[in-house]
Amino acid sequence: MRIESLLPPSQPGKPWTLTLEGGKSLRVPEGLVIDFALYQGKELEDDLLAQLEEAAFGAGLREKAVSLLTGRMMSAGQLREKLLAKGGTEAQVQDILDWVERIGLLNDEEYARALVRHYQAKGYGIYKIKDELYRRQVPRDYWEEALAGLEEPDDSIRRFLEKKLTAPQDRKQVKKVSDALIRRGFTWGQVSRGIESFRRDFDDTHIGEHT
Repeated sequence: MRIESLLPPSQPGKPWTLTLEGGKSLRVPEGLVIDFALYQGKELEDDLLAQLEEAAFGAGLREKAVSLLTGRMMSAGQLREKLLAKGGTEAQVQDILDWVERIGLLNDEEYARALVRHYQAKGYGIYKIKDELYRRQVPRDYWEEALAGLEEPDDSIRRFLEKKLTAPQDRKQVKKVSDALIRRGFTWGQVSRGIESFRRDFDDTHIGEHT
C-alpha cells in the first residue's frame, strides 16, 4: 500500500496526517513517523501497515485518555470503560492506565478524597457520598480513608432545615423535610438529632420574641 501524502500538523505536537492510495487516512504521531521511517511515496507491506495502524490507534487512545483526564478527574474504572468503548483491547487499555498513573494524571485515592469533599460541600450525607463513590467506580480500598475526612454533618443539616423547615411542630412538614434529608444521604439518627436541636432553638427564639 503506497503512501499518497504525509502532511505535518498545523500545531506542533499534534499528529501527522497520512493518506494511503484509495483515500484511507491515519493520524500518526511524529514519533511513529520517525520510527516507521514514513515518507510520501513509501510502499507499506501488509504486515508493516497493520503494525502502523495498531500503533497509531494506540497513540490515539493515549491522546483521548489525556484529553479526558485533563478535562476532569475520573477513576481508573471510568477511564477503562471509556477507552474500551472506543475500541481499545484490554491489554491496550491497561497499558494506558498504567502510563497515566505513572505520569500523575490518574489517582483513585485522590479522586476519592475529592469526591467526598465535593459532595459534602453540596450538603450531602455519607450514604449519598458512598453511592457516588460506587457509581464512579472508585475502588473500595480508598473509601475508608476518604470518608474519614468527613466533617460532622450538623452544619449541613442545620442549613437545610433553616431553608426548608418553617414550622418545626408541623408533623407533615417535619416528615417531608426528614425524608428529603434521608434521600440526601444522612442517617436517621443524624436527621433526628438535627431536627430536635433545630426545634429547641426555634422554640427558644419565638418564645423570646413574645416575652
